[in-house]
Amino acid sequence: MARGGFSDAEDFARARLDALRRFAYLISGSAAEADDLAQIAVVEVWQRWRKARDNPEAYARQVIVTRNVSRWRRWRREVLSDEVERRLDDPAGTAVSNGALWQALQELGKAERTVVVLHVLYRYTFTEIAGICGEPPGTVSSRYARAKRALRAYLGTARPTIRSARG
Repeated sequence: MARGGFSDAEDFARARLDALRRFAYLISGSAAEADDLAQIAVVEVWQRWRKARDNPEAYARQVIVTRNVSRWRRWRREVLSDEVERRLDDPAGTAVSNGALWQALQELGKAERTVVVLHVLYRYTFTEIAGICGEPPGTVSSRYARAKRALRAYLGTARPTIRSARG
């Protein structure tokens, strides 16, 4: 059985589609885009189950991030939409249901928001994020630093409100 206890791609899709949708919502900023991205990710996991079965969640998240990057390279506009239902087992649920945090994340550009969501909520390292986004780790690090400054300014606090997954 694969990591996470999924016997096949269908089992994975049933169990994790909602969590992937919330993750995609934080990354994209749009419920409609989140639905599309999550469904695309599940289909790609299913199509490439032999490759993805060792860690289908990570594979699906990488698909979501890379597809979203492709979208915002084509489209430079974002549309805010309704909130997605919150579940306790998913770190994205808290951010989506917290109005102040959600608004602060929306003030960031998509690239900075992606780095913050992956690093802070999902505890990816800068090197892992760089691999997912296809960028150098230094670019990821500088985006994170810019995002922290912007979030501090938006939230009106002089003290750090976002900490690295490493401490």
